[in-house]
Amino acid sequence: MSCLRIDQIYRYLEGDLSSAEIRQAQEHISSCVKCKNAVEERRLLLKASQSLPVWTIPSDFTQRVMERIFPQKASLREWFATAAIGIFSAVLAFFAVYLLSGQNLAHLFINLNRMALDFLKNFIVVLVKAGKLISIVIDIIPKIGSLLVKGLAILTSIISPELQIILIVLTVILSALLLYGAKRKFLTGEKAR
Repeated sequence: MSCLRIDQIYRYLEGDLSSAEIRQAQEHISSCVKCKNAVEERRLLLKASQSLPVWTIPSDFTQRVMERIFPQKASLREWFATAAIGIFSAVLAFFAVYLLSGQNLAHLFINLNRMALDFLKNFIVVLVKAGKLISIVIDIIPKIGSLLVKGLAILTSIISPELQIILIVLTVILSALLLYGAKRKFLTGEKAR
């Protein structure tokens, strides 16, 4: 008989084998030192596991886990308190800037207004450029994809596989350079003539 598998050892120790299987296992264990040691180790493990106290799950275990997974939503009162603290902090920061800048209140409001308008102008320009780039990309990608598929179909019938790999690598490099150039063009913008 070959050596006992782990599941056979546990079934032997738990008495889940038939009488013929038990007899065969005992004969093998008496002649095989490796299996005899394995059976003794598993017997000790079973005794140790049976001597452990039974672990009971607390009655509110599920509720506590669910509260950690899905925390309770903030109440309307908490939202108002947070908003009030935020507004108070903004007003406090505004007056701190007013006091530290040494400007009168009218000049401070004018400077803040200019700063907000400059930000808005720059944001709108970036938004328009991003929209233009997205529309260009949406127009180009299907065309490039169809041309790439047609080109690869033609190339696979003409060129050897080694040369195909070289061409694919070169295409990827050229595409990366094209995207880099488009990025530079987008970031620098077109110059007026």
